[in-house]
Amino acid sequence: MSPAAIVRRAKELALDLIAITDHNSMENSFVAVSLGMKVGVRVLYGMEAQTSEDVHFLCLFEDRVRAEAFNVRIYDHLPDVKNEPEYFGDQVVVDGEENIVRYEDRLLLNALALSIPELLELVSEHGGAVIPAHVESACFGLLVNMGMVPRELRDSVLEISHTAGCEDVQHSYQELNRFPLITNSDAHFLKDIGCAYTVFQATSPSLPALIKAARAGAFARVYRKNHG
Repeated sequence: MSPAAIVRRAKELALDLIAITDHNSMENSFVAVSLGMKVGVRVLYGMEAQTSEDVHFLCLFEDRVRAEAFNVRIYDHLPDVKNEPEYFGDQVVVDGEENIVRYEDRLLLNALALSIPELLELVSEHGGAVIPAHVESACFGLLVNMGMVPRELRDSVLEISHTAGCEDVQHSYQELNRFPLITNSDAHFLKDIGCAYTVFQATSPSLPALIKAARAGAFARVYRKNHG
């Protein structure tokens, strides 16, 4: 799952736009954006942030300077707990040739010292967009951990897991009927990239245009059968 391998796989699958969203870090997305430009795959700067409520959020950016500044601010809210590579694995930052640039010593798999409202404010301050991730998931899903969609997210686009049927999720959580529900592959392995994705009928490939299209219902979820 190096940035180069991810971009190559996205190109093979004819995906127009992807986001690299490592846990509480976006350092590997910086090189992925550059690699994507070379082959015609648009890559968003991204992060899957874990709030103090143990809820996952996709934080997406188009501007590198703002993304880098956001990444620094997030790191300041990460608990100062050392990674144990023998248990959690190495946390590496790599370059475009898949060489390891450095190892991250602070464990990224912790909850940030940021509440949901605080994370939303921080993303907005840096010009990004927030999408609650896999909201129905028993692990780190908004609905399971909070029991509802907080008022701060009343205008949000929500992501549901590609393994969950939209009708089933809406039946279990009636309040979701008023939210646009997109899906993504949430891939942790190369073979899973593109197993599900969302097609947007947007006026441009910009992040604001995609969010606007989602809010207008101008999108469709796609699930690939026999993917691998």
